[in-house]
Amino acid sequence: MLITKWQILRSQPTHVYLVLVLVTALPLYYGSYQYRLRHPYGSPTQSSGRMPTGNFVADWTDTQVVAPFNQYPVASFCNRTTHWRPNLVFNLANADGQIADVRGNVLDFLFYAIEAGASIMLPGIPQQNEGGTGNVNARKTDFAEFFDEKWFLKTMEETCPQMQIYKMQEGQELKAALPDYYKPRTRRMDEGFNNNRKAYLSDLESWLQARRVLDDKSTKFTVVNVKPTLYNIDTRSLPHGLRRNFGQVLRVNPEIRRLAAMAVEQLRIQYGLEIDSTQPIPRNAFYAVYLPDPSDTNLTTAYLSHAKAHNLDTLYIATPDPSDLSHLKLLGLSQPSPLTLLSASDLLPEIEQPLSPAEQALVDYSITLRASVFGGMVKSSLSAQVAMTRNQWVEDRGVVVDPERVRHAEEGMWWDDGWSRVVGRIDEDGSREGAEGWGRGVWP
Repeated sequence: MLITKWQILRSQPTHVYLVLVLVTALPLYYGSYQYRLRHPYGSPTQSSGRMPTGNFVADWTDTQVVAPFNQYPVASFCNRTTHWRPNLVFNLANADGQIADVRGNVLDFLFYAIEAGASIMLPGIPQQNEGGTGNVNARKTDFAEFFDEKWFLKTMEETCPQMQIYKMQEGQELKAALPDYYKPRTRRMDEGFNNNRKAYLSDLESWLQARRVLDDKSTKFTVVNVKPTLYNIDTRSLPHGLRRNFGQVLRVNPEIRRLAAMAVEQLRIQYGLEIDSTQPIPRNAFYAVYLPDPSDTNLTTAYLSHAKAHNLDTLYIATPDPSDLSHLKLLGLSQPSPLTLLSASDLLPEIEQPLSPAEQALVDYSITLRASVFGGMVKSSLSAQVAMTRNQWVEDRGVVVDPERVRHAEEGMWWDDGWSRVVGRIDEDGSREGAEGWGRGVWP
């Protein structure tokens, strides 16, 4: 009698079937897990690149490091707030005057406002020479001078239509706010599991009730001056898509991006560099370094060595004090293989007016974001935000790397993912602002 394979299979015990199912399913599950590990929900697709138009400045201006922007995770976060209070208006009392700090302040502020279901005043940025963080009436620079206001308002309208955003007009005075400033409770879940949304909202409610704000149905506006925070939210505890996309609601204003593009175009023309303007981070083109103190030749020498290790001989210098960099340029030229060091003023000599300190910082920020390799310093908000945003680009490409492993491998190093290196130690200063927490607190 001929026994078929099917009959043999049918005669097997039940556990044999289970083993066969597991053997078949496990490779499929493992493959799916590995794919989702490298392409989390909220990540971009591989077709996120832009087609070149042939206009270098236009292409560079329109290219973002973290792209494409996926609005769904932001909209989902906004929809988690079921109780909106349109007459409760948050006003960012005073963001710090530096671009990286301002960006962090605004994003933390926006996050807190959404969780509270509050409206916001479109943040203004206090001019650096007119009062500190306690002076809410200091003259402010318009939001649009730092960020792309049109993009921000459009994006918020599409992702969070429940939130009202008010803009102060010239000559207008802010309605009297509640007494004192409200400092939002930390949302750093890595510092304690009780630093959650519920605890923050309870803290806010207690603060409001202490000032006799008891009626949500009141038609009167209640303005709350909110103290700026930095690295106050554990972004790594959030859904991947939200962490990746939330920071993209803020873009540097288009005119600054255009100036940065003009500077990079001059870099390409004058030094014969091959730079693809549609690539967020062009390969093998130029090195960018942030120098908080241009007189620190030891730090500069470390950056020069890093640039040479990547076979890059053209360096862009970002610094708060670009007035005299001649000694650094000579240091670069004196190397066995000469290196060329340049700043924005070397590449934008024909603009009608010199850049203000804020404009200079914005141009520096925009260019360092897009360098082939970046070198920064640990106690620097600009370095932290540039490195973290670039690292998001690395993650989007499916590259798995632990940037913090370098701390144990090399003396005096804090962060290195292959595209960005941050030097220094904070052993003597473990404060969050010092850098210990920026790995989790910085918005890409």
